Amino acid sequence: MKNEFKKSFKSFGKLVLSLFTFGTNANDSESREDKIKDGAQDLLDEQSGENLGDLNPKNENESLKEDAITSPGKMAVKNYFRNPLGVLGLVLMLGIILVVFIGSAIIPFNPYQSEGTLINVSPGSGYMKYPSQMEKEGVERISVGNTFGVGLTKEKNFYFWGKNNEDNVMKMPEDIKEKLKGKKIKDVAAGDRHILVATEDNEVYGWGNDSFQQTKLPPMQESQIKEEGIKKLGGGVQYSVVLTEKNNIYVWGSTMNSRLDLIPKEVQGKVVDFDTSGSNIFAVLKDGSTQLLGVRGAEVDVGAPDEIKNDKLKISKVALTTNSAAALDEDGKLYVWGPSRDNLSGENVPKFKGKVKDIVAGTNHFTALDEDGKIYSWGNNVYGEADSPSGKYEKIFSGYFNNYAVNKENKIDTWGLKGFKFGSDDQGRDIYTRLIHGGKMTIIISFVSVIIQVVLGVIIGMVSGYAGGKVDNVLMRITEIVQSFPFYPLIITLSALLPVNTSQNTRLMMIMVLLGVIGWTGIARLVRGQILAERERDYVIAAKALGVTNSSILVRHILPNILSIIIVNATLGFAGNLLTEAGLSFLGFGVQEPMPSWGNMMTSAQSSDVINIYWWRWVIPALAVFLAAFSVNLIGDALRDAIDPRSNER
Repeated sequence: MKNEFKKSFKSFGKLVLSLFTFGTNANDSESREDKIKDGAQDLLDEQSGENLGDLNPKNENESLKEDAITSPGKMAVKNYFRNPLGVLGLVLMLGIILVVFIGSAIIPFNPYQSEGTLINVSPGSGYMKYPSQMEKEGVERISVGNTFGVGLTKEKNFYFWGKNNEDNVMKMPEDIKEKLKGKKIKDVAAGDRHILVATEDNEVYGWGNDSFQQTKLPPMQESQIKEEGIKKLGGGVQYSVVLTEKNNIYVWGSTMNSRLDLIPKEVQGKVVDFDTSGSNIFAVLKDGSTQLLGVRGAEVDVGAPDEIKNDKLKISKVALTTNSAAALDEDGKLYVWGPSRDNLSGENVPKFKGKVKDIVAGTNHFTALDEDGKIYSWGNNVYGEADSPSGKYEKIFSGYFNNYAVNKENKIDTWGLKGFKFGSDDQGRDIYTRLIHGGKMTIIISFVSVIIQVVLGVIIGMVSGYAGGKVDNVLMRITEIVQSFPFYPLIITLSALLPVNTSQNTRLMMIMVLLGVIGWTGIARLVRGQILAERERDYVIAAKALGVTNSSILVRHILPNILSIIIVNATLGFAGNLLTEAGLSFLGFGVQEPMPSWGNMMTSAQSSDVINIYWWRWVIPALAVFLAAFSVNLIGDALRDAIDPRSNER
């Protein structure tokens, strides 16, 4: 490179010198010409000598490849991937599509499922992340709340763990900390959103949700409970239970509807064990009989086996789910009953290889332990609460949606609800699951509607632009009329006119068709303008001269030349339809509950409490809508720039 620069500079210097040289004779000119020829020949020889050494078939082929003519399609692809924003949009959109469609195929979804005990849980995990000190000291008892757990060790220490909720259950008040210093713990219990701790001097301390004073002993019975001594604590949905050493049971808290605080006289003084559910307490009496307290008349009450109703069995342990019950007799035989819809009783009960040693229950599942140490879990498995581990265990504990099993080495295994990635809504539904299935609904609606828009717009625009004259005038007037329709008032009016019992599929079909039928006008105008320009081109005139039919000219010759513009416009229209569907569902005129869509998931943002406190219920779906629309717009802009690079200059 340096040699070439020197030679060029030397040649330029000679040229400048020659401009100031006058009066040369013929001999001088001939000698100068000879010198120039000789110098030029030397320069050519030198350059050819240098280049000959570099020339080989490989370099020649590469240079030919670089000089080869690139097709418009390949050039557009190259231009697209040179645009970093276009690549970012493509990666985002592909990621959203993969997560939404593959996730919805993998993750099971029941739109009608709700959990009252998991309402408005913030995003997070670690519901079963117990402290390692529990294993070192040995597990005595574990009680489970909705998003947390509390455990008692053999050294009479207690620990609690899990995810904090709006009741701040994971933060023990400072005054209770001071009172518990140096005291041995007798028992612990967890309600749905509160924790109870009993000390050996029969004091009870509690924190968390205290809407019904369930964290404090009832004043009327406090002195009597302390006098009788605390044997066992229990917790339910906003209520608490104490079983005393004299076999009396006391209930306080939210008992207005269930009347759990009204304990029959024939039961008091005979209770040896119990289990709780949302509206019932199942008690085991001294003589081996059982007594159901609380709401009566349901299948958990009237559906009990005759042997249990008639007190013919000696029951040693009982367990309660929301609607079903289980009882274990002294011979290790298990009895389960309840509504068939719960899939807990009858043929759903597993075949046990040995005698059943223990039985515990969560909200909608049972877990049993046989004499060989094998665990059986069955029932609702939405959160993995029925996916019991293999191995041999000594103890099992269960509650709500979580399970704990302890083996001989005091190692603890857990299974069940680990947490909510994106929190839960006002009906206790997993926002992550609804976001995935709702995204599928939103994307399908947007895609189908944009297909309708493209088909109508392209057909009308091509016919209008190519035919011209009266046909063009009529079609453009129709386009203007359709474009003048007020979209949202029309949709709202039609939604109001639909019958109350209109199916979800019919409503969705109406949304897709209306989005397509009303939104084609922009594409039609764009295509018409392109056709007006293309029909005067030479290739169209040549096709007419050859006798090609008008339909063939439109479809086979003109359409491929304007297809790129249609694709770009359809891409941007997809983003617009996505936002429109989200807006309609947000207003309550799109996808209806309980079916999810990104729009109706944001409906809760109409409440100031949700905006200020439960931010995850509207921020996460709003972010999903933003990312989807943003990525599609990036793709559309990048496609436009790639197909027409001059668009950046305009």
